[in-house]
Amino acid sequence: MNIGITIATLVVLFLGTSSVAAQTVVLAERTMACSLNPGYTIADVVETGRNLEWSEDTAPGVVILRNKIAASGVGGNFGPQFDFLVSSYYPSYAVMVERRGRFLQSQAGRNGQRGLAPFATCNENIGISSVRFAIPYPAGTRIPPLTAATSTNCELNGATIDDAVANHRGFAETVGASIALVRSLNFGGPERPIGSSVGYLASYPSFDDFGAAWDQLQQSPPTPNPENPISCKSPSLWAQYLIHQTTTN
Repeated sequence: MNIGITIATLVVLFLGTSSVAAQTVVLAERTMACSLNPGYTIADVVETGRNLEWSEDTAPGVVILRNKIAASGVGGNFGPQFDFLVSSYYPSYAVMVERRGRFLQSQAGRNGQRGLAPFATCNENIGISSVRFAIPYPAGTRIPPLTAATSTNCELNGATIDDAVANHRGFAETVGASIALVRSLNFGGPERPIGSSVGYLASYPSFDDFGAAWDQLQQSPPTPNPENPISCKSPSLWAQYLIHQTTTN
């Protein structure tokens, strides 16, 4: 599989250069939580996903699988009750709805999870988010087939989305993240006041880069800014696998 195209290039291909220059790029992200079935491993799921037939008429631009390594829990739980997340990225809500509609029509009368069966069981009650770039991939950078990623959820406490993007950009630059995203959950997930919180995600060039960056962060921790109202929870560490991305050839 050719993985030379970057997420930034993907956006240009879908939206056009003039559109990207004229407005903030906001992707649509569709995420589902899955658990491994007994007797199978994450390697089985990754291999299966990468070998699926991805039709240009129905497929997302990019599909990422994030397998929990040290994931934070909620409500007193030590960690989430699922094993991994599958996130599909589209250049807009309009494209997502169009392609998902075509996909559902093509799957009429079939088991919609047959692609991962019998390896995993996924929750059909998905989450849908708007995603903004704090740090996009540099042009020409390949999306790694496997790398480390960190994520956390943050309360805005009166701050704006633009404030959140700038805040995450500063952190991501400090730890040398290769890409940084800010998620705004729009549909699904736990109930919360609209516009009250965001999710931060940082992807690293490699696991070695993540380890070196975190060692450096412990030696020189950032100074808290008392004027920054955004407060974040304990982060999670993931093994991030590239499953699919649109290619130009």
